[in-house]
Amino acid sequence: MSEKQVFEGSRAFLMIPPAIARDKELLKKPKTIILMGEIISMLNVTGEFFMSNKKIAERLDVSARTVNEYLGILESKKLIERTKIISQENGAIVGRQIRAGVDLVKRASLGWGNTLHGGSETHFTPLVKPTSHKYNSNNRTTNRTVEDTYSSADAEPPIPYKEIIDYLNKKTNQHLRYQTKAYQKLIRQRFEEGATLEDFKKAIDNQAYAWQGTKFWKYMRPSTLFRASKFDSYVNANDLNQAKQPSNGGYGGEPNISDIPDDDLPF
Repeated sequence: MSEKQVFEGSRAFLMIPPAIARDKELLKKPKTIILMGEIISMLNVTGEFFMSNKKIAERLDVSARTVNEYLGILESKKLIERTKIISQENGAIVGRQIRAGVDLVKRASLGWGNTLHGGSETHFTPLVKPTSHKYNSNNRTTNRTVEDTYSSADAEPPIPYKEIIDYLNKKTNQHLRYQTKAYQKLIRQRFEEGATLEDFKKAIDNQAYAWQGTKFWKYMRPSTLFRASKFDSYVNANDLNQAKQPSNGGYGGEPNISDIPDDDLPF
């Protein structure tokens, strides 16, 4: 087990440079600024940021999908650089490494220059650097040194490939294999976007209700249900019809759909 400091959170304050706190785009989603403060505070202590979407979501009181949206915004503005840590055994996200982006260094420098020297970049004292993060003893923090940074407490839970495919099989009376790489890829991509097990079950339930006994029943497959372009609409379809009853799985009364042209697809 590697002995790295594990940052648990700033006691007194978060480090948020004024240039970030006043960013007009970030102010439209204020919690991106709070998240940036969490990231900077941890970078300043450990040099790296490891935290699951679940834990970030708990701190910000938002969904994991919203956290992924916030991280995407920060990355698009080059304030952070992200690297996912993927398990070679099951493809699950076991951690996330976040480093300072190139623009974070510039923004952290703004306002720290010595005006007597004209504010030259050589006289700035950046809060963070992209390759070297220095511990600031003035920032009151709680740290541990004997716990691996990739602790199970912060790791994303394994992606439930089997549970999702088994649920689809139960609803459709199919015998799809959860080990199929194409299925796992689609499921993993949706999880990386912040989807949950409940989202997958909702998508399956909603489309089973909509397509049961119709010519579209044959499209109750991962390649259709879990595709990026339609997944959200399938998840939220039930919200559009509050009178919808639970799906019976579509068993029985299925027409002969072997010759249906692709042009008849509802998407």
